[in-house]
Amino acid sequence: MRLGKAWDDPALEQVLPQVKAGRLEPGLKLISQARGDNERRALRVEQLAIAGAPHTETLGRLAGDDADGLLWLGAARIEQAWAIRGASYARYVGEERLSRFQEVLSSAAASLRQAAEALPDDPVPWDRLQRHRMGMGSGRRELDRIWTELTARDPHLYSGHYGRVQALCAKWYGSDAELLAFVRGVAASARSGDPVTAMVPLAHFEIVWSEINDTEQPAQDLLEAYFGNSAVADSLIEAADKWGDGNRPHPRALDATHLFGAAFYFGGHLTRAQRLLAGAGRRMPEILPWSAASPTPGRRYARVRRELGLS
Repeated sequence: MRLGKAWDDPALEQVLPQVKAGRLEPGLKLISQARGDNERRALRVEQLAIAGAPHTETLGRLAGDDADGLLWLGAARIEQAWAIRGASYARYVGEERLSRFQEVLSSAAASLRQAAEALPDDPVPWDRLQRHRMGMGSGRRELDRIWTELTARDPHLYSGHYGRVQALCAKWYGSDAELLAFVRGVAASARSGDPVTAMVPLAHFEIVWSEINDTEQPAQDLLEAYFGNSAVADSLIEAADKWGDGNRPHPRALDATHLFGAAFYFGGHLTRAQRLLAGAGRRMPEILPWSAASPTPGRRYARVRRELGLS
């Protein structure tokens, strides 16, 4: 299974190994070429930031005062900071590592603000600033302000909505009720064929994942009980059908496929799950949805494919 590959951008896939090896110019060119294509630009900045995180010193020299370079630099510093911190809960991270995390994360802000000022119509700096403010613990008021700026530039940006779902989780700055109301609104206002409707299953996975982390009950049992609820199933079917009603090419469609497919699988809607996941192949997200069921999500997804007769 190819974890972390739930997206479609052949040019990006070709360039990522070069960036990981320290050859940064092709990455900057890809970001620049995606101006005006917000979804592809957001994807490229996100993935190139991860690949470029070990090379922020070189990237800083390359960026200079170029808006695309500054955007990449700020995003890469965010990923560098999270690599220092790790994925554990804060209580399990030592003070020295937390201090270093905050120091590196703080250094990302100036570059992102400069990029936002240089390209005032670009939503992607605001998308990355949302991730930055989450890490900094800046609070709900600041995140609401960032969200307003982001959606004024693109009201449908997939990665921006993904980040907003995180912000509205009960473990951050919202509640289950507020989160579900938000994603219902997203699905209602989405254009037919837009995979942003997958914020509905994402929100449900976030809610049940918190339950899984707070109990000793088997994850499979909780997932089946949660997604087997008729009201949850109805909301998923409505959102999935709205996505399926159109034919809107989108670089994040595969991520939406996994979110909907997994939700239908755990809810017992196996025909829907099979139909969706048949096109997903072996490319899958690194975290949700399959990580909710297992600490080895690749193996869990492979098992699901076998059960659905897809392998």
